[in-house]
Amino acid sequence: MKSRRGFAIPLCGAMLLLLSASALPQSTPTPSPLDLARDPAALTEPHHAPLAEQYIWTAGEVTALLPASTKFATQKQRLRIAPRYFRKTFTLASVPSGATLYVAGPRSARVWINGALVASFTRDIDQPLGMHVFAVEVAGVLRAGSNTIAIEAVRGRPTSNGESNALMSQLAYGEVLVAKILPAKSRSSEPDPAASPLLISDTSWKSSAEAEQGWQQPGFHDSSWRKVESLGPIEGNPDFFQWNADAGLYDWPGYLGMSPSLRTYPAPAADATHLYAAGGHFDHLDDLRSSASGAGFSVTLPASGIDPSDPPHLLLDFGREIAGRLYVESACRCTEEISVSYGESEGEALSGQQFLGVNALRIGPGRIARGPKSAFRYAYIRFLGSAPAAASPASRYGAGILRFRALRAEGIAYPVEYRGSFESSDPVLNRIWEIAAYTAHLCMQDNIWDAPKRDRGRWAGDLKIEGNVISDVFGDRAAIEDTLAHLAANTNGGSRDVNGIPGYTAAWVEALAGLYRHTGDMDFLKRQSTSLNRFLERMERSLNADGRFATSDKSWFFVDWSPGLSGGTAESQYGTSMEYLSAFRAAVPLLRAVGNTPAAAHYQQFAAGLAQALHRQAVSGSSVNFGTRWQINALAILSGAALPDDDAAIWSRVLSNVKQDTWSDQVISPYFNFFLLQAMAQTGHREAALEWMRQYWGGMLAEGATSFWEAYDLRWPKNHPHLSLQADGTSGYSVSLAHGWSSGPAAWLEEQVLGIQPTAPGFRTVEIRPDLAGLAWARGAMPTPQGEIRVDLKQQNGGMSIALDLPLGETAHVSVPIQAESSIVIVNGRVQSTGRSTERLRRNLVLDHPGHYVIASR
Repeated sequence: MKSRRGFAIPLCGAMLLLLSASALPQSTPTPSPLDLARDPAALTEPHHAPLAEQYIWTAGEVTALLPASTKFATQKQRLRIAPRYFRKTFTLASVPSGATLYVAGPRSARVWINGALVASFTRDIDQPLGMHVFAVEVAGVLRAGSNTIAIEAVRGRPTSNGESNALMSQLAYGEVLVAKILPAKSRSSEPDPAASPLLISDTSWKSSAEAEQGWQQPGFHDSSWRKVESLGPIEGNPDFFQWNADAGLYDWPGYLGMSPSLRTYPAPAADATHLYAAGGHFDHLDDLRSSASGAGFSVTLPASGIDPSDPPHLLLDFGREIAGRLYVESACRCTEEISVSYGESEGEALSGQQFLGVNALRIGPGRIARGPKSAFRYAYIRFLGSAPAAASPASRYGAGILRFRALRAEGIAYPVEYRGSFESSDPVLNRIWEIAAYTAHLCMQDNIWDAPKRDRGRWAGDLKIEGNVISDVFGDRAAIEDTLAHLAANTNGGSRDVNGIPGYTAAWVEALAGLYRHTGDMDFLKRQSTSLNRFLERMERSLNADGRFATSDKSWFFVDWSPGLSGGTAESQYGTSMEYLSAFRAAVPLLRAVGNTPAAAHYQQFAAGLAQALHRQAVSGSSVNFGTRWQINALAILSGAALPDDDAAIWSRVLSNVKQDTWSDQVISPYFNFFLLQAMAQTGHREAALEWMRQYWGGMLAEGATSFWEAYDLRWPKNHPHLSLQADGTSGYSVSLAHGWSSGPAAWLEEQVLGIQPTAPGFRTVEIRPDLAGLAWARGAMPTPQGEIRVDLKQQNGGMSIALDLPLGETAHVSVPIQAESSIVIVNGRVQSTGRSTERLRRNLVLDHPGHYVIASR
């Protein structure tokens, strides 16, 4: 996959089908409950000790130990493929009846034990997974006493990643090796993953970039060989779980590949379709949906044997997008083999173009196996055969019965409560809020990722939206803080942009500011103050006095996946300057909070000058024109590059024309649509914003979304919508159907309809400006460090009644709508004095005590 340094694919005639919102297909019901991990108490904490085996590579070639400028060309498959050589001498007190060697990392390897060639492995590097597990029975060559293993390895297939993290780059580039030998009760039985290994890869191994005659032999003198260098245990760093780099370790014995903070939950299929028994038959299909019968699902294979090109198969539909993996528990006395291919859509699962490809699983008698980690709704299962337990693992599979105690998904979730909520008189908006919140939760994995399928990585732009949603819905800070800290740590002390994108450096600053407003966590802010200062200095140095970029480095300017708004275009740089302006302004209160008053004053003044410079670029004669692009005009409003007096013209000329029902309408992603909604609200057009939300996010609902997508356009073809999506320099099934940057409506509905927004760190003061925006009623809550703020709004007698619950330690400034300037405000049955508002038909009410308030006007 390309990183975000790709290109936006413009709409073309072949990819467009003009469709009005009213012509969208009938939407399907949202499954209930949508989020099977909604109750953290119901989740399972795996009892799992992280594996001890380590990723190793030849001395002097581990990037974490090399200069920071070292880079790998991850797209170049044929670069640096000279073999590397590894040796280890180990001692066995006795030889077990059975033993299996496992090797992963290389694309190809030859292995000798005690001088005998025991395996020659190779895998097709054009296959989707970057890492594969090789296994071979080796008990026959082991001996009591001293043993020597020698491995010739060629680095594995590289995978793309957007991290500057050195360990992640090493893993993604494929220069790693992991190995272990597990004992078994017999030559033909499956090793127990929990058994103590006879050998693991660790820092005691030796390595060389060159091999001398006889290097494979036990008697070879390797005193001149250097000790390997280690990236650490394969489950010891959350960085190793990103970017699908470890997807191929799904069949490594004992591997879970999860951070200790994560939990699991069972997810049975909602339906099984595309049933094909190939001359055999399926029994107890209902047990795929539950375990009610207790008999267990089984597959009787055809007596004539299996045609490998046409085996029995079925498609499991889990009813919703899931972050996790396939979970298989055997009830057979045989070794079973199946294959699985995931799909976020049915089309992907059945296409032969699945993002992770087709992956085989071997399940020993009574054992558990898991598929690769990913995100999916569908799992296409092919039943490839069985072999009796006494047969050799190399036996050709034939007729038999496959029996399963479980064949389902295992969800992986970050345990968190839904403390925030939104419900209204509009069921479409209610579903949008629920699915947006769920989308953000799906992305809370080993850190906050852009998506649980692709990229499975940290992106600051995505985090700017996700962090806001997570704060408003879950009130969780730990995952946001950890993600911000990792993003900052991967910039080489601030000498690089966050994710290599200038606008994402600004997004990091704004995400930090948003987190501090929600939590008031001064300790974390202080820990990030050095990074904050370095990012601000870097941003300031990159701009000329006129607000244009002066740097000549190879920065990638990204505003949105829309023609002309990524890459080195004038519009993408203009938009990035506005993102910088927002970041400078957001940084000022942060700098004051940590006591850096001089820097706060400096950046306040710098931001004022930058705003003037950006505004001057839009002045044409006596008018102000920020162009016709929705994104640029929204940024102008949100950043302050546009003056309040410009808002009306921007609305009438540009933002009032937001739609997608003609060929000439603009392209915008779900990511930037959130900022567009914010700009509409800031200019006083919340009702229009709600209508656009209904059309745009409601369009995804109408096409069956159970999580919100990386890209969307109302005009794209509807027959196979997943195949038509375009983002990140590509199109089709690699585009994600669960992307955190699309979750913005969950925060927007709480902040703009319920009207709840913190105005001082940790909600010490909070603004509550409710706006039903055409709804008959709305209610919900937002978490704060002191408890939940709850708001219940109803249209009443031409006005609005407000029921408000305020926690201890918070002062609320409530903007109360009134029917006329002569109206009075009544609180809990008594007339209450209020202050004037900048809005003619509103009054400001201050509540500085906790409790329940009923507010109305007459």
